[in-house]
Amino acid sequence: MKLIFSAAFLFLITAISCKKQGTQVDKNAASTVGLDEDQNTFVSEKAYQEKTRPRTVSPETIFTYDGKTVRVKAYSRDVGENNVTVFKYGDLINRAIAYKTAHPSTTVTIRFAMYQVSNLAYIGFDPSHSSYGYVKGNDFGGDHSEKLIWSIVKAAKNEVYIDFVYHKDKSGDAYDYISQFLNDPCYTNAAKKVTDYLKIRQIGWGESGGQQMHAKFMTVSHYAGNSGGGVLNTVYCTSANVDSHDSNGIPSPNYVQSGILINGHPELMASYNQYFDLIYNNHTDQTAFRTAVRAAHSTNSLNYDDYHFSSYFYPIPTTFASNAWDTSFNPVAKYVSQMAAAPNKYMKANVYYLGADFGKTLYDSLYAIYHAPGTGIRDFKFVVADTHTGGDSILSKFNNIGIIKYPKHTHSKDVLFAFSKFYTITGSANLTRGEYTIKANTNVVVKEYTAAHPVYNSFKAIYSYQY
Repeated sequence: MKLIFSAAFLFLITAISCKKQGTQVDKNAASTVGLDEDQNTFVSEKAYQEKTRPRTVSPETIFTYDGKTVRVKAYSRDVGENNVTVFKYGDLINRAIAYKTAHPSTTVTIRFAMYQVSNLAYIGFDPSHSSYGYVKGNDFGGDHSEKLIWSIVKAAKNEVYIDFVYHKDKSGDAYDYISQFLNDPCYTNAAKKVTDYLKIRQIGWGESGGQQMHAKFMTVSHYAGNSGGGVLNTVYCTSANVDSHDSNGIPSPNYVQSGILINGHPELMASYNQYFDLIYNNHTDQTAFRTAVRAAHSTNSLNYDDYHFSSYFYPIPTTFASNAWDTSFNPVAKYVSQMAAAPNKYMKANVYYLGADFGKTLYDSLYAIYHAPGTGIRDFKFVVADTHTGGDSILSKFNNIGIIKYPKHTHSKDVLFAFSKFYTITGSANLTRGEYTIKANTNVVVKEYTAAHPVYNSFKAIYSYQY
């Protein structure tokens, strides 16, 4: 069952309004309501303390091991709901600003990679205001809401280092919008400019499906938490792009989305930062990007793995380029193969695309497991939005080994396995060959080993939205 949390908004806000100097503001009536980008309205670190979660699917799950305390939350939206998955990107940026303001001597860094970006995504960022936690297509909260792409500029104006790389504009031109502020002075130090802290690049690989920089993630070194003090070493990744939203907060497309927030894991964050740099440094040359990623895979120096968490970055090595069924570098292939030996086997997939290419290999592998000798449970279920090219003939067959429901309004990319252990795979990769072998994509895996498996259960609830 989906958990919805309400919030009381009784917190102190420190607001400082400063006009820009010598920079023209985009006043396109179709994309701007009010001039929120004229202002440096920021939230104090104290304002976030004891803040109730805004509409997350799950309460916090804590993993304590190997000298680390890692905290995990799952975020989601169902069809017709507020897009909290996109909100969290803006929330993290504003919380990083709050931390930097309270700790001016600390170097605070953000890396942000996104496939599609729209200027019609305003976030309510002030926890003392009723707009907090929402995303809409206009400046619905006045001084308490702002364009997400303005949040990026505001971070640099407050001396937060932020590197931003994206592929496509959904509405407007994010590169041109942000670039107009690069020579502005910082609010906190007029001797510094925005360009000293903000680096932006747009991917120039091309417009075809195989040329996509399809990743969607953010890393944050420090941000203001809900219980005072800072939250360190954060990875946040989603299935959601920064899509255009209407005035009611409904994005286009109006699909299920999912996201995961992981705090307190420096090694996991370092793996995402390394992958970000490979994208950023090869933003005009996809061939060079693929070569760099595969070179890192050849020395096992990119993907990360420990007892509870793993990261996977694509493309995989060329050995399995024909079908992507690489049990070392593709977690879906890995856990299907491991599941074969277990007495009871459960798999749930909640994905936008299930392609004929990868889908055939997946089907053949699951068919062999489903019809193998033995009496254990074999429970395979799928929620799919689109068949991708030539997928209909494959998808219809999945009812021979379980239950598949399509087309459904989901944009998630979640695959769950339960066979003695519980595995949650989420990120930006759909179940198609190209997602693993050609494009830029990421997956994170959460591994749980006990009867209490709250992360798995949270993503199971997201899967149930459209099942």
